[in-house]
Amino acid sequence: MWEKREEEWEREKVARDRLMNEVLAGRQRQIQEKMELNRRAQEESIKYREQLIKELEEAKELTRQEKEQEEELKAQVQHLTACCLQEREEQQCQREEEEEERSAQQRCEELVRQEAKRMAEQGYCSRVGSSTKGKPVHMGRCF
Repeated sequence: MWEKREEEWEREKVARDRLMNEVLAGRQRQIQEKMELNRRAQEESIKYREQLIKELEEAKELTRQEKEQEEELKAQVQHLTACCLQEREEQQCQREEEEEERSAQQRCEELVRQEAKRMAEQGYCSRVGSSTKGKPVHMGRCF
């Protein structure tokens, strides 16, 4: 009787051990699968992070280029504005010089007219020899 009981206990022990090994093996597979999933998730996370870093660097570079272009454009606008202002000033100076020249010419012509009038009123005789082949020509009241 004890031998049967011991054989039964032995069979139960073997069955328990086999069941325990199956449970442990199943659990080990689950752990391995979970670890593999975690590893893949980490790889994806690293790839995603690297992609984000790359996109951020590209965005920074694009922003830097845009800022550089903006600065260049700003400098060109300032240069053109300065050139336009200088050209306007030069044109204004030229107009003022031309106006002064016209005004001086008009004053000179007016002075010549006034002097001619005064001389005519005082009886001044002008001699012009070229038109009469050397003979004096009298103008005004001179005889």
